[in-house]
Amino acid sequence: MSGNPGIWLFTGAATLFLVGTDVFIVSPLLPAISAEFKATPAAAGWLVTVMAVMYACGSPWAGTLFDKLQERRSRVLVIGLICFALANLGTALAGSYLFLLGSRLAAGLSLAAIAPSVYAFIGDLAPAHRRGAWLSVIVSGNLTGLWVGTPFGTLLAGWGGWRLPFLCIAAGSLLLAFLNGQVWPKKRKNAQRPIAERRPLGDILRSVLVTILWSMAMYGMYTFLGTALAQLNQFTPAQLAASLTAYGVGAMLGSLSGGRLADWLGNRPVATASLLVLVPFLSLVGTLPSSNWLYPLLFLWAFVGYAFVPSYQSRLSNEFPGETGRIMSWNITGMYIGMTLGSYLGGPVYQLWGFAALALICGGFALGAGVLSWSLGRGIVKRGEVRL
Repeated sequence: MSGNPGIWLFTGAATLFLVGTDVFIVSPLLPAISAEFKATPAAAGWLVTVMAVMYACGSPWAGTLFDKLQERRSRVLVIGLICFALANLGTALAGSYLFLLGSRLAAGLSLAAIAPSVYAFIGDLAPAHRRGAWLSVIVSGNLTGLWVGTPFGTLLAGWGGWRLPFLCIAAGSLLLAFLNGQVWPKKRKNAQRPIAERRPLGDILRSVLVTILWSMAMYGMYTFLGTALAQLNQFTPAQLAASLTAYGVGAMLGSLSGGRLADWLGNRPVATASLLVLVPFLSLVGTLPSSNWLYPLLFLWAFVGYAFVPSYQSRLSNEFPGETGRIMSWNITGMYIGMTLGSYLGGPVYQLWGFAALALICGGFALGAGVLSWSLGRGIVKRGEVRL
């Protein structure tokens, strides 16, 4: 079973589907959690914050460990999933807000060992001409957690209480821990580089800066999309749900298409084109047209924006061979840094100048990411070698 690419892709996508569901499910359950523990909205929001911070901070450490373990790399993933199951069980059984907060912190730290390992396994095992397509399947699994797993979990919570989704995630994590322990091959495809030849941290940070700017552009807008639609377009809850569904479907299909286009046209031009084409789409969304135009526009915004993710991950796998765990983990950290910065900076901009101004600023972030992506792709000369 460990030599079957279909099993690898199914296991990786299922694992990141569970991860995506857990990351996004907390937000719609916050009102019920706040009511039970008598927590203010600001205090309840820390359940999301501590998880994201631990996820981002723990990823580089877990990715480096993944690269060092060689033939025992799957242990990082399996242990991460077991700890993730225990953390979600703790969330489901929490009797106090402090214990609940600790369980979410543990869940974030566990995720830091899971997602980078899955991306690194796929980036290492995929054939060079299919790497983008393989990674796009994994990315789409994560995004499916946003628009399928989260609504389903919310329905479960409405039927059996907010604790039930976390019990289901804990059970699924244990099942996936067993599956991940069986399917991944022990011998890596790309041999580990000697330590002296590993790329310096500065090269990694320059590459990750592209992801940070992309994330600021996407999430700086997305964070305040629902507020803008409700306040400025007077959207009903049903219209808001339809808007988010259009965005979610566009994100999933964009990630699937971006990987395949990267295999066909090259990961550098596809990743860069995605960033540059994103600029006008952000500006158009900022105008908040009527619903007849808005739904397809949200779909296209997400489609174009998320085409970047698998194409750039494929590029990073090519540029950092033998260090897939390290670069994928730093890339995830960069994504969360961008989410945090985009949301933090977007609030004052939206309040002072409005949604259209926020769209223009986010478009500037996307433009900066596109220019940086192109300039980095022109080649890094090191010890007489040019890496494209």
